[in-house]
Amino acid sequence: MKLPAEYKSISLYTIETCGYPPLGFCPFWEHEYGNGDLFGLYWPIGFEDRDPIVAEIAHDSWAFLPSFSSLERFLAAVQLDEEDDDEWVDTPPTLEFDPLSPLACLQAARSHLKSQNVGAAVECLETAARVLPEYTEAQALLCSQYRRLNRHDDAVRAAIQAIISPPSLGGVPSDIAQWLARQSACPAELETDPIWISRKQLTLNFGGVKENAEYAVLRSAIDAYLQQSAFIPAMTLMQTFAEYMTGETISFKERQGFDGEEYVAWQLDVAATQYGKSRLVELPEELA
Repeated sequence: MKLPAEYKSISLYTIETCGYPPLGFCPFWEHEYGNGDLFGLYWPIGFEDRDPIVAEIAHDSWAFLPSFSSLERFLAAVQLDEEDDDEWVDTPPTLEFDPLSPLACLQAARSHLKSQNVGAAVECLETAARVLPEYTEAQALLCSQYRRLNRHDDAVRAAIQAIISPPSLGGVPSDIAQWLARQSACPAELETDPIWISRKQLTLNFGGVKENAEYAVLRSAIDAYLQQSAFIPAMTLMQTFAEYMTGETISFKERQGFDGEEYVAWQLDVAATQYGKSRLVELPEELA
């Protein structure tokens, strides 16, 4: 993982994860709220060689909020609060302050949609998706706006990305899965995509049942991605699978043969040995 130039300005530490928070997250002590919510660096999947964004854990809702596009922007926000003699306020940055903040882009898009400015909304959502491809909520909303604009191929691409992306980044896109299941055409490059192929078997309804065949569909899709050497979608769906499974009961996980520690070890092994870039955050010696 590539640490940002300003990393010595914060106190990084590592935590173990078993589904949530996602792999690639490294918290820091500054501006913790004392209630389990905290900030940390996060490297989007596939962007391990780039500077991370700053995300926030909202522990009560299991949400993962991609607040700032960089540590530099986060520290600038902190500086502004200190200059105003204000305590840290839990408010996301505006688009004017951080034009590449995925969360700010999403909120701006929703504001544009209220005034029926679809074009501006799509631009904001596309920016959010470029910075954080696994931003489930942005991809799902982008899919709906592409459909509105009759951009069918782009809608299918966004739908598949939303489906493989983790619920901590925007919930479960079950409505997107239902739409995709009704489609009969896709872009040529997605004809062998395992989610496209199995789209009619996916509803993304989880929890509250003794057995759920959709886990087998998702696991088969992960295997298919790996066989295609499509490591970024594979690792994205692996994280998503882990989060869905973590929300299930102990007895359900036992019936499924799901062991959280073994699963995380598999995630790390795929990243390091097949993809070739670790998703494990290793701190420099002076911080360890």
